[in-house]
Amino acid sequence: MIIQADTRQKRKHHTIKEKYFEEQGIKVVNSKMLVGDYCIPSNGSVAVDTKADISELYGNLIQQHDRFHNECVLAKEAGIKLYILVENKAGVKCTEDLAGWKNPQMFRYYKAKRLAKVNGTKEPKPPASNVQLIKIMHAMNRDYGVEFLFCTPAESGAKVIELLTYAMEK
Repeated sequence: MIIQADTRQKRKHHTIKEKYFEEQGIKVVNSKMLVGDYCIPSNGSVAVDTKADISELYGNLIQQHDRFHNECVLAKEAGIKLYILVENKAGVKCTEDLAGWKNPQMFRYYKAKRLAKVNGTKEPKPPASNVQLIKIMHAMNRDYGVEFLFCTPAESGAKVIELLTYAMEK
């Protein structure tokens, strides 16, 4: 099996997946992709975009919303089914599990808020809530067909292959 990996991925951040691909005899060809991080070169109808953790997902959906939105629009217009695979060690298995996720930005916010009170400066703007994050994910799914999936880092290589091969069987 041959899969394509986007050249814009951060090097040395995908060693667990790369090791899995190598152990399974999967050849990885690096090339710039229209959307996502992985696809089957002979069938570009499905792409998998991996996120290193929930904080990266949060940053994409909240802080870089326009860029992420545009990628989802591009995938839909190109007829590409886009899966967002979020690796995490927080035990999150589905979108609704994010309601209980401890967002590290909340801790920084409360610390900055306390400092602002002590220093008499303007309070920082609070980060988006988990509920807002979930709503955005549901909207991306509804409007563009983007599916958000969760797994542990150890499961990610197998999950990428599962999603890509499922597309080939259709």
